[in-house]
Amino acid sequence: MFRFLMKLAATAAVCLPIVGVSVAQAEQLRMLNILDDRYPGTVGMSNAFVKMVEEASGGDISFSVFGPETVPPFEQLQPVQAGVFDIHFAYPVFHAGISTMGVGLETTTPDPVAYRESGIWDLFDRHYQSLGLKLISLPTSHGIHFVMREPLDGKDFTGLKIRGNPQTHIYIKALGGAPVVMPPGEIYSSFDKGVMDGASYPILGALGFKWHEVACCFTRPWFGALPHLILMNMDKWNALSAEQQALLLEQGRKLELEVRDTFTEWGEEEEKKLIELGMKETQFTDEAYGRLIDAFTEGTWSFAASRDPDVTAELKKLAEDAGLITRHWDQ
Repeated sequence: MFRFLMKLAATAAVCLPIVGVSVAQAEQLRMLNILDDRYPGTVGMSNAFVKMVEEASGGDISFSVFGPETVPPFEQLQPVQAGVFDIHFAYPVFHAGISTMGVGLETTTPDPVAYRESGIWDLFDRHYQSLGLKLISLPTSHGIHFVMREPLDGKDFTGLKIRGNPQTHIYIKALGGAPVVMPPGEIYSSFDKGVMDGASYPILGALGFKWHEVACCFTRPWFGALPHLILMNMDKWNALSAEQQALLLEQGRKLELEVRDTFTEWGEEEEKKLIELGMKETQFTDEAYGRLIDAFTEGTWSFAASRDPDVTAELKKLAEDAGLITRHWDQ
């Protein structure tokens, strides 16, 4: 796989389009996305960023985009570090084998201005630079829920198999569930075959994956934030002109400011469509939701510190000092 990707990078490098602009001016970036366009984050963050940069640069910066069909989601950060790809739309837990600190941001109120004013953005930038990557943008939306084959009816997850990424296991277990790791693309078939009872996932995405065809419900209240990253290979970043660097950072900042309102609107629209397609809410009891949030907060920070204890402690203090760690999200 890696040899193939290195060959792909070499081929792409010699095939950059030069019609209409000089080679010195044109810059085509090889971008790698964690998920395809069925995931709204790809559309509203990665694709939006691509469009913003291409328009702001007048086409002098363009992108060739690759997705999980090229590199599986949990294996994507290393080829970006190696320079096989130039830029990466990432979610922290997907590269937990290299760094875990970013997962801690899931417990915070998604506030792009506060992230910058508190020093959180700069901390992320310094940390990822130590890994050979430059932070371009930290777009964060909200929140997390569970898609279920059967309604909860006042029960918790006892006796149920629940799909979740590794950092979700503590709070799935806190509700009595048995956590299972699987990529989003396999959730539909696992529901359809009856081998999975529920799945932890962002509140946006069920519609694109058509889970309404094989699941009945989505849990409420939802919880948590969804930090995403746009990262660039450091060598590639250093090779850009100062003007190109400034343009990328400014469009990344603008993206952060737009994301929360966009995803709030999209979330309301998706929930309405899912209900029209036959899905319905299934409620946690107050007691179960309390257990969930306690385990979510404790487990998320514990997971974040599992590989990066020092920088995670610094991140948590910055978030606490800024009043960003919360048990209550706007519903």
